[in-house]
Amino acid sequence: MAEPRPLLLIVDDEVDNLRSLRDLFRREYRVETFNRAKDALATLEELEPQVVMTDQQMPGMTGVEFLREVRQRWPEATRLLFTAYTDLQTVIAAINQGHVFRYISKPWDPDELVLTVRQAFERNALLVERRKLIADLQASNARLLASDRLKSAFIEVASHELNTPVAVILGLVELWSMQQANSSDTAERGRIGRIRRAAMRLARTVERMFQLLHAERLQQPLSVEPTELEPLVRSAVEEVRPFLEGRRLAVHVEVGPDLGSAEVDPTKVADILTNLVVNAVRFTPDGGTIRIRAEAEGPAAVRFSVTDTGIGIPAEAIPHLFEPFFTGYDTHRHSSGDFEFGKRGIGLGLCLVKRFVDLHGGRIDVASRPGEGSTFSVVMPREHPRPTVPQEVVW
Repeated sequence: MAEPRPLLLIVDDEVDNLRSLRDLFRREYRVETFNRAKDALATLEELEPQVVMTDQQMPGMTGVEFLREVRQRWPEATRLLFTAYTDLQTVIAAINQGHVFRYISKPWDPDELVLTVRQAFERNALLVERRKLIADLQASNARLLASDRLKSAFIEVASHELNTPVAVILGLVELWSMQQANSSDTAERGRIGRIRRAAMRLARTVERMFQLLHAERLQQPLSVEPTELEPLVRSAVEEVRPFLEGRRLAVHVEVGPDLGSAEVDPTKVADILTNLVVNAVRFTPDGGTIRIRAEAEGPAAVRFSVTDTGIGIPAEAIPHLFEPFFTGYDTHRHSSGDFEFGKRGIGLGLCLVKRFVDLHGGRIDVASRPGEGSTFSVVMPREHPRPTVPQEVVW
């Protein structure tokens, strides 16, 4: 079914004017005419016109008064006013009270009037589309907010529910370990060690969930202090050294002579670097190479980059890398382990990296080619941005 033609509503107390205007516009628009403003108002919501055009001088109600009512009852309509009087006060009232789109003087030029009405319909279409887009955006934002609240509630509840049994398991394992300290049963001690490692892995996962929740709510303020950066880089490598050696991964650390120090939260920067190195370890095949570089980025910033010779990242996955719980599209490669090649965790590491970088006022970039490797680069200011203090204004 074809879309109905847009509706033009015309009000004029002179019947001849209504006839000529109907003849002028009837081929392009649906036209409804009234010789009394009161009759036009009675059908306004029913007709739902896109454009309303009215004469100014009419008995009972002026054009300005009529358009003011139209604006209150049907604000969607674009409003036009024509009159035989070039009265400045009328023009001002039409603009201020009726919010008219155009003011047209009588007698009108037919070509100019046709152009004006066409522009009025185009403006109306743009306004309607804009309102629709805003409504769609508001609805989408509402859905995202509800989803975000649900996610945060889930993380908080899950974290609390998991923390207690984890603490109990670790406590019992430690007690069991002390009881078996002098035992010659190596198999028993091996089972204790495996349980302890599994419980610690679960504890780290719970801690990451808490970190994510607090970072998103900005409930975890930065503890900023002047910090030498090279030790943080070296520490991130040493933390995963056993896994680098076990996987025969070569690691090269390059620290620029001008790296120096910066105002950062050392704990969070350490988390940033460690997560990036762990990510490189996971997705670099055995025998591959990881390069870590830290250097000055101009006089006011520093850059950390972690480059691997791993499997790379598909282009369609890059925009989603820093979303919570995103682990790539192949869920069959999920693993509860930390450093196995190609295995994915629960998708919190890179999300936390992005949150912590943002809190420092920095940025993170990714460059990758499938089959050739990836580079994650973090740039952060040397001085932590401080809130602006309003200055006293002297008048």
